[in-house]
Amino acid sequence: MPTNGVLGNSKMGAESSNNNTDKPLLIYLDGALYDISPFASKHPGGRKVLEKVSGTEVNKFMRGEERIMGVKHAHTDAAFEMLLKYDVSKEHELDPIISSKRGILGQVGSLGNDYWRWIHQPYEGTLRLFDSSLLEMCTRTAWWIIPLFWLPIVAIFTIISLYDLYESMGLFTGAIIWATFFIAGVLAWTLTEYLQHRFVFHWVPSSKSPAKLIIHFLIHGIHHKTPMDGDRLVFPPIPAIPIAGFFLLIYSNIFPWPIFCAFGSGKLFGYVMYDCIHYYLHHGSPRPTTHLHFQKVYHNNHHFKDYDVCNLWNLYYAMGSYFLNRWNGSSIIPSSVILYNSIILCNE
Repeated sequence: MPTNGVLGNSKMGAESSNNNTDKPLLIYLDGALYDISPFASKHPGGRKVLEKVSGTEVNKFMRGEERIMGVKHAHTDAAFEMLLKYDVSKEHELDPIISSKRGILGQVGSLGNDYWRWIHQPYEGTLRLFDSSLLEMCTRTAWWIIPLFWLPIVAIFTIISLYDLYESMGLFTGAIIWATFFIAGVLAWTLTEYLQHRFVFHWVPSSKSPAKLIIHFLIHGIHHKTPMDGDRLVFPPIPAIPIAGFFLLIYSNIFPWPIFCAFGSGKLFGYVMYDCIHYYLHHGSPRPTTHLHFQKVYHNNHHFKDYDVCNLWNLYYAMGSYFLNRWNGSSIIPSSVILYNSIILCNE
């Protein structure tokens, strides 16, 4: 793929364009993952047919058992054999970055025009970022570390806020003020996450700048390259501390102390909820047809189909609608409407 020799697969070099935003077109056949983007323009049925089934298992379609866009077509043995050369696992075997036993972060910068497509060809294993074992350890975090580390801080801020508000306003009024700013903090985190995911995580770095490629890979590209690496699904506390401290410093100069504690604890709680749910969307098994099941489907589409979709915002919307329906004891907002609006928000 690359002309600079970083990857060893000549097929990719011959057939990918110089467009930095070229992305894979992934399908599954009998559990194996194939990137058919180089073949899409040559497909006799047209590219749109392949895009329609991207990110899904195509066994029944290729065997003519189900319709695609109104058409049934049983593919020949030759078509199945042709598909084999697009097997992503074979590309991974030939990829010197993936097979490297050393830290790969520096090598990512040399991918150039191939970077965007490379990070969107998911690798099921794990990749070492740094040669230093200490730095590497700081990039890997078990999901339970997040609530264990941050929830005590949330509890301390909450207790301080409630105590000060009770002393100055009384129990009822103090509790209302605390709840108002705690919820505001949760909503502030939701907006922050949406904006950073859309405009920072999915910023397209210049393919001519190795430094920008490395920065992008470090903040989010690694997650798309190894979406099932369980120790890289939540943000490590060590780099999170100065970031959280920066924002808390700003808020402490805006709000009175008890309000700051309520707002800050809400925002931290929103972050903890987000990170834990994000982990669950990758490794959890929600019951089919539930809201979390649909969110898991949407999030997997984000990794295997709609790479540019910022789909974490819709999780909060769908959950909020779900709890509103439960609270009212009826389905005031039909599930179809909830999911439709979730998709609209997701694809804004």
